Amino acid sequence: MSIWAVIPAKPAEEGKSRLADVLNRSQRMRLNRYLFRQTLAIVCTVFEPERVIVVSRDTALLGIAAAAGAQALTERGTDLNEALHQAATLPPVTAGLLAVSMDLPNLTADDLHAMLEQSGPVTIAPDRAGQGTNALLTNPAACIPFRFGENSFALHSAEAARIGVTPRVILRPGLAFDLDTPEDLALCPGLILS
Repeated sequence: MSIWAVIPAKPAEEGKSRLADVLNRSQRMRLNRYLFRQTLAIVCTVFEPERVIVVSRDTALLGIAAAAGAQALTERGTDLNEALHQAATLPPVTAGLLAVSMDLPNLTADDLHAMLEQSGPVTIAPDRAGQGTNALLTNPAACIPFRFGENSFALHSAEAARIGVTPRVILRPGLAFDLDTPEDLALCPGLILS
């Protein structure tokens, strides 16, 4: 398989700030670490671990990635899109790159296989609202700029159109459900960490 995978990972103490009303800081950190470990394990069942890149400023998460056999890449800045560009321009990444969010509690290996099997130059898995991007496959890796953030689905689609490509859109529950708000957390009672 010529495609690589990248998991961008915020430091555990910074993630899930929108859950501060229902989870304390320690619970949010444990939740972030749990989601990261789960995502890494699933990605490493689909990709050879050495073809998985974790880019982060969190040395503990980078240590977990290295222990799993993944590439641990220290993030140079604090911007998600810059972090993904950093991974996409690594010398070994010569073909495609699948960027996977680490806040997909229902993600399965089948979801990632679907991304790979139906991939084109630009393949997007939007969130439930059809506004954000939860996974993005680009082939070659840096064929479009990464535009994660508000309205990223439309922005990634526009970048694909700019290079003359109609993006493929993958609609799967495991890729669409991202855990951001207390309402999302209420749908995942097993993830509440005391």
